[in-house]
Amino acid sequence: MMKPDFKKAFITNILVVIFVTTGVVWMMTTPALYDLTATKLGALKFFTVDSNILAGVAALLMAISQYMVIKGRKERVTPWLYTFKLVATVCVAITMLVTVFYLGFVVSTGYFSMFRGSNFFFHLVVPVACIVDFIFFEKTDCIAFKCSFFSFVPLVLYGIYYAAAALTHMENGVIQKGYDWYRFLQFGVKSMIIVYPFFMAFTFLVSFVLWKLNRKKA
Repeated sequence: MMKPDFKKAFITNILVVIFVTTGVVWMMTTPALYDLTATKLGALKFFTVDSNILAGVAALLMAISQYMVIKGRKERVTPWLYTFKLVATVCVAITMLVTVFYLGFVVSTGYFSMFRGSNFFFHLVVPVACIVDFIFFEKTDCIAFKCSFFSFVPLVLYGIYYAAAALTHMENGVIQKGYDWYRFLQFGVKSMIIVYPFFMAFTFLVSFVLWKLNRKKA
């Protein structure tokens, strides 16, 4: 088994924490100039922001554990942190892929507005940093593939929240403006039977690919 390169992973995780913090502060303190941006706590309704915060927390905990290993205070990184890191990486990877291949084409402020301001960090910098870190620096030999199924938890929880927000703000069968912010239900609530299974399958695919690529590098 290849010995994990904790120093590179530690540095990358610290960078992720810095990037996430910058993005969150930027979004919550700057006027909403583009689609899918908000200020203050209103920003937390977006999966983009939530997934980035999750990635920041995972990176911080991982960095702390790795630092303790580097300093010789413990023998190995806490095993469950690798699962947490995988889950967070899957979430931000989905955020980036959905933005690149879908949201950029449906927002009224233009494709590249999805990569301006705080969204530059949320939709590009943080996801790329997390993916690179997980594949190349986090040697997760200690977690089995079944652990990747925890990646469904954030998706399911957010899906429940998104559906509840849409269904409780309808008039004559039409979702009120501002409560289908990702336009996933623009063809009506019946589209849930397509959208939700799609994202479950997509999550599984992303999780499997990341886990497999990590194993190959290890």
